[in-house]
Parts: sequence; C-alpha cells; structure tokens
Amino acid sequence: MNDKVKGLVLGLSLGVMMTGSIAFASGTQIEVYFQNLKYMFDGVEKKPTEGQGAGFIYNGTTYVPLRFVSEALGKEVGWDAETETIWVGANPGAVVAAYQGGQVSQKELDTYMKLNRFVQSSVVGNPQDPRFVETALRHLIGYRILDSRMTDDMKDAVTKETDRQLEQIKPFLQMTRGGGDLSSVLAKEGLTEEDLNSFVRLYVGGNQVLTSGISDLDIRNVYVDQATHLQLLSASVRHILIGFSDPNGNERTKEDTLKLAQELKARLDKGEDFAQLAKQYSEDPGSKDNGGLYKDAMVRDWVKPFGDAVKQLKPNEISNPVETDFGYHVIRVESLRTLPLEEAKDAIVRDLLNEHYNKFMNDELPGLIESITLPKK
Repeated sequence: MNDKVKGLVLGLSLGVMMTGSIAFASGTQIEVYFQNLKYMFDGVEKKPTEGQGAGFIYNGTTYVPLRFVSEALGKEVGWDAETETIWVGANPGAVVAAYQGGQVSQKELDTYMKLNRFVQSSVVGNPQDPRFVETALRHLIGYRILDSRMTDDMKDAVTKETDRQLEQIKPFLQMTRGGGDLSSVLAKEGLTEEDLNSFVRLYVGGNQVLTSGISDLDIRNVYVDQATHLQLLSASVRHILIGFSDPNGNERTKEDTLKLAQELKARLDKGEDFAQLAKQYSEDPGSKDNGGLYKDAMVRDWVKPFGDAVKQLKPNEISNPVETDFGYHVIRVESLRTLPLEEAKDAIVRDLLNEHYNKFMNDELPGLIESITLPKK
C-alpha cells in the first residue's frame, strides 16, 4: 500500500488520517462518496472539524476520520514517520521532556509515577490530571540533574545507603501488599525489581548531592534557632480525648463534649489513676490501650492547640480541657526536654535538605528544562 494511506482499525470502523478529499490506494486515484454522517458518543453528538476530515463510503465500507474519533474519545493522535506508526494515546517511546544533559520518554515518566505510588502509598494526585503529571515530570528531571552532579567520592556512600534503604523498603512493601514474592507484586503494577532499585538509587544520589551542600555550621545555626523557638521539645504525655462524636458515630454537641472532659478532669484532680481513666474513657485509638501515653514525641508534630498546651504545663500538672478538631483533651505532661544537638541533627538535616531541594526546583531547574511536550489527556 502506498505510504500516503495510513489506516488503523479502531473498534469496528477503519479510520483514515485524512489530509484532503481524495483517498489513494496502490497509487491509484479512486472515487469516494462523502456522507453527512452523524457521530454519537455515549448519546452525545459530536461533529468533526474541517481539519479532522470527513467520513466517506468506498466499496461498501464506511470510513471515518481517525483523528476525529480518537480526539472525541479524549485520545491524542500522533504519527511516527520513522516507524510509519500511528499512535492513539500515549506513545511509550515519545520524548515528553528535554533538559540540559538528557531527555525523558513517556515510558520513563509512566514508570516513575507508578513507582511513586507503589513506594509512597500516601502520594495524592490524579494521574489523569495534566498538572499532577507535569509536577511529577519536573521532580523526575530535578532528581536526574542532581544525581548527575554526584562526584566519584560520593559513589560508595550512595551505594551503601541505597542498599540499606532497599533492605528496609522491600520487606515493608511485601508485608503491606499481602506478602508473597516482591517480583510478582511489582509485576502486577507493570514494574520490576530493577525499576525499584533504580528509583531508590536516584533519590539517594540526588539527596547525597543536596546534603553535601549542608555544613556543620548550617546545622548548628538551625539548631540554635529551633531551640530558641521551642521547636526541639520532646515530651512524654498522657491524655484523655473526648471526641465530638461517640464511638458509635453519634455526634455530640460541643457543650456535652466539654462537660464530659471536665468531669474527667475533676476525677483526676481528686487523685484517680490517669492511665486507668484513659483506658476506660479515652476515644483516641492511638493511645487508649497504652493508658493515654505518647512517649518521647516531638511537640511540634502535634496539632497546635495540643502542642501549645504541652509547652505551658509543668511535669505532672493536669490541664484543663484543651479543644482541637478532634474534641477535648485532658493532658498531663510526664516529661519535657529540649533535644541535644546530636539527637536533633538528623531531623535538622532533613529540614535543610528539603529547603535546598525546594530552592533548586524553584530557582535553578526552570532554566535547565528545554522543553516539555506532554500528550493531551
């Protein structure tokens, strides 16, 4: 068939990417009969534009324009001249981005997004949302560029850290997905263990480059600042939560909730055992069975009203009911201390790493990306 005819079976119809009103076959001009065809998609009529071509009948067969049908179904149509292939929807080999030093194919982006969802189940976003996809693409490019800046003296440390993280991640992923062979679990997602290894290696390499820009002085300065602003407080507390709805899901008024919390506060003031009352009455499933205890937790990680109350309490002092979005809490501080530098160092490095990464993504990366050509969804 002459290369001017580029056809593709789509459902029960043969669609032709038309550029004019004449069809060709075997190099011979043929006569066709254009019809005023009606196209219905899920009960909704759609009409092809002039650039999408028109339907026609030839030799008893009805032909419809492929581009029109595909785009009406929300699929982009592309022509790969090198392989003489029509792509409806995503072309795995298509280049979706170019940056200084490399490029990203559709398949590489798809694999990266699958791995993100697989490893980090908390990732929120619709893979059909173009903004979400472009954000993921920019992160992939960013980490590739950072990883490319790794020096030879970093490589041993990166290899060891990658192996360490994989030793922790793989059993966890198996456990959270019902056990079984990890390769089989990955295969269900269209992934391989090599994909997973490369994914972790990329993040470790990029983070190593970012971490190399963090000095001991940077860490100490952040430590002093955070300690001054009470951001390094670690506390062990007991609390009793009375929620704005009971364990059966029945809503309580704010007044009724407060009254129940005040009654428990009064009983504690009379000397009743905090742990026993927490086990009996607290509606916080995370601490109820442990007598309401949260041990050695960072105060800044709690919701603000709860954390603020903890900062103001003396050891063994019992608070008045504290309101949060969860309900009313009665709190007793068991211990409260400021973390020493050595204990706070890892968290500070993570904070600085995130700060450096965001600065790189916002200030430097845009100038390194040459093009982004994502397909239409």
